[in-house]
Amino acid sequence: MSTISAIVVFILVILIFGSSQIVDLVLKKRREKKGEDIIKDPWQQIHDIPGYRNSRHIAAFYPVKGEPNLMPILEELAMEGRLLLPRCESEGIMNFYKIDNLKKDLIKGHFGIMEPREGLEIFQDEIPIFLVPGTKFNWDGSRQGHGKGYYDRFLAKHPKAYKAGIATPAQIFKDPLEQKETDIKMDVIIACKEKEY
Repeated sequence: MSTISAIVVFILVILIFGSSQIVDLVLKKRREKKGEDIIKDPWQQIHDIPGYRNSRHIAAFYPVKGEPNLMPILEELAMEGRLLLPRCESEGIMNFYKIDNLKKDLIKGHFGIMEPREGLEIFQDEIPIFLVPGTKFNWDGSRQGHGKGYYDRFLAKHPKAYKAGIATPAQIFKDPLEQKETDIKMDVIIACKEKEY
């Protein structure tokens, strides 16, 4: 089909169906493709987590490619002196550290992930809220990680903590996820846009 024919067809479609319906259809298809129709207001949803506004410390994660863009929340928590980020110490062992400055307190560590530098003190107190990464989530609260069990082992030590799975639309699956007995369920799943590079 020539360019002129395509333009004529497009004009006819607009005349028949109306331009607003076409725009709505295109936008709907685009949202469905990216799954962005499930993203509500993630920052408000995170702020509405029970106890979030009053908690002295919040455990989060530094996102990598393909994970949710949590950076605005990390920056806010660091500025407020409430941010805890994890570091993988050895096989299966993970600890959290208090982060006051995202540039000074982090280095590129295991798996190319930005993590707390050496010299920071391990956070030993109770952690009331976790913002948790994963590879797959379901709205029922089930989660799959990278298979190493770092988060499941750590979360098992904090059974009273509120656990929010932070996912991109592509990480949320409608079908049930296979779960092991040691897998920890999330209290809520919050959809965010993917971090861009």
